[in-house]
Amino acid sequence: MDQKLKQRLVGAVVLISLAVIFIPIILEGPDDEWSPRVQEIPVPPQIEYPAEVELPLPAESPPEAPAAQEPAVSPVAKETGTLRPEPAPAPAPDEVKPPAPAAKPATPVAKPAATSGSWIIQVGSFSQKLNASGLRDRLNKTGYKSYLQETPSGNGKTWRVLVGPYETRTAAEEQRDRIKREHHLKGMVTQSRE
Repeated sequence: MDQKLKQRLVGAVVLISLAVIFIPIILEGPDDEWSPRVQEIPVPPQIEYPAEVELPLPAESPPEAPAAQEPAVSPVAKETGTLRPEPAPAPAPDEVKPPAPAAKPATPVAKPAATSGSWIIQVGSFSQKLNASGLRDRLNKTGYKSYLQETPSGNGKTWRVLVGPYETRTAAEEQRDRIKREHHLKGMVTQSRE
């Protein structure tokens, strides 16, 4: 073939392929894929809520015992700067009221049996006694000597779940590792303060 004929054929193929690509773009305008899509936020559904229900008020609790009164300070003590409290006058016999019966007797926290061991394992610390009791009962069912210890905290009371006591630290650490394997609880070995 002639060299000029080859060049003309290649040029014609290039022009045809460019026409196939660009003519639809020019005739149709910008494609949707190139222009930004704008979507409107749908209107929130109208949900009708039932009318408000009035709940009954809880029963009134029995009146609490009166708080301890502050001791009275004599006027002489105020002037001299010595603050010795005056003894409160004794109530008359007809004013004495019998103490109100307690609504519910306090349940004592279980103490461990008296042993000579001084190492314990703390496996949990809870702000709710029910949760601590549940863990203690679960450990007792599997053969561990566990008990609760109530301690004051910034938000009220905390109940610690303790296992033991053990004679040596090594024995306590072995039991801690066993508890970790069986119950997936990470315990902390400490020396008993009692």
